[in-house]
Parts: sequence; C-alpha cells; structure tokens
Amino acid sequence: MVSVVVVVHNGEAFIRETLERVLEQTYKPLEVILVDDASTDKTRDIVLKNFGKEVKYHPNETNRERCYSRNKGYNLSKGEYVFFLDHDDLWEPDHLEKTLNLWGDAHIMYSFPRRLVNHKGELIRRSGKKLPEDICIAVFSGMMGYPSATAFRRGYFLEYRDEYIPREDWEVFIRACLLGYKIKLVDTDTVMIREHVGRTSKGRKLYQGTKKVYEDYSCRVREEYLPYFLFHIGEVSMRFGELREGWSLVLRAVVKKPELLTSGRNVLTLLKRGFRFWR
Repeated sequence: MVSVVVVVHNGEAFIRETLERVLEQTYKPLEVILVDDASTDKTRDIVLKNFGKEVKYHPNETNRERCYSRNKGYNLSKGEYVFFLDHDDLWEPDHLEKTLNLWGDAHIMYSFPRRLVNHKGELIRRSGKKLPEDICIAVFSGMMGYPSATAFRRGYFLEYRDEYIPREDWEVFIRACLLGYKIKLVDTDTVMIREHVGRTSKGRKLYQGTKKVYEDYSCRVREEYLPYFLFHIGEVSMRFGELREGWSLVLRAVVKKPELLTSGRNVLTLLKRGFRFWR
C-alpha cells in the first residue's frame, strides 16, 4: 500500500538513522526504495551491510541530481501511496500511520514540519506558524515544499523539475494547485528537518530558483493568491540582499492586500530583511 522513496548522495553520516526510522514505523511500508545518486563515500556499504534485505538499493551510474533521483524512485515504486524522504531528515515512528489516517480523498499530502534539528537530531527550534485554512494560501506563501513531508497518491505524482532547483519542491505544489489537485495540509508534527553544513538547499541558488518560479508562474497565479506569492518572492529577494527588487514585490503585494501587514510575522520579516543599512 505504501512505498517510501529515500534519495541520498554522500549520506554516510545520516543514512543509517534515517532508514532505521523508516523501518521502525508503526505502519509497515510495502517497500523502501533507496536511490543512491552516485555517492562516493561509504553510503553504499552502510546500506547493503545493514539493510540489504529490507531496502531496495538502486544506484545511479553518474550523479543525476535529486529531481531525477526522486522521479526514478517513484517510477520504481508500486504502492498506492508514495512517501518521499531525504536521507538527512527524520520521521517519528507513527508518521506513516498518522498521515494515512488523515488522508481522505487527497491527491497529495503535506505534513507540516515544525521541528528543525541539528546533526545529532537535537531540537534547534520549533515553528509556531499558524497554518491557513485555504490550502492555496499555504502553497503560494511558500509554506509547503520539503519532500520529506510530502506524499502522493498513485497517479497524481508530478515529476520534479531540474530547472527550479533548489525550489523544485515548492514548484511542484504550485503546479498541483494550478491543476486543481486535492492537496491536504496536516499538522501531525511527525517530520523533522535536519540542519547541517552539508545541506544543499542554501545559498544564492535558493534566490535563483525562487526567481525562476516567479518568472514562470507570476502571470498564472489567481488574483486572490497573487499577493501571498509576491510577498514571499519579495522577502526571499530581501534575504539575499536584493532590496530594491524585494521592496518592489512586497509593495505590490501590500497594495493588493493590505491585510498582509496585520501579521506580526510578516512585519518582523520586513524589519529583519528589508532594512539592511550595511549593504
């Protein structure tokens, strides 16, 4: 019924713990598929030595990046529900069970990850963000994306696209929303995102990927959701020092929806990122 797809590249530091968490789930998956994106460390040895009979190991001959590897994992899977997990993130033991119990008629499920942990799995911070009832507000506000929190019903998987890396995980939700897919956002607090020096979704590439999403989708977002989309793009631009561009986008958003400034979180974001006098 459930396939779990784990993608890894040089994950010797975390892959054993991540796979143990999958295999300890209270709801046992039909299969665990691991796509190794041409690791050059001890990942292969760790997986085959410790999980040879429990994990289906599929190596890429060359490094193909994470979009190709996730898409490959999905195509190899057989389950009605396909859960993705990055090699450095963690699930609570009841993640699959809780998510399936809440699934209903959804095409895509997203279990909002409230916890950020360090390389030892220790809590760094917990998000107190309030989740909107309108799923498209959550999508266009940039609140949804982490693959480790994402699961697809068979037949509704939208392939990840390389041109949006590292925002490919956000772009797939935008595409799904525009296609009218039923996306369900749940607050089970069963997903932990690991922060460490080797994490790839950082740096200026994040801005570049975000800008690519803006260029391709700004004219396709419905008017009622456009302010949320513009505000998110604007605050990311500010984060990377593009203040003029960032303020232009934020002001467009606020003109369309002044209520955005009633959010204390939004105001603090602007104060933190929008007034960088040292630049």
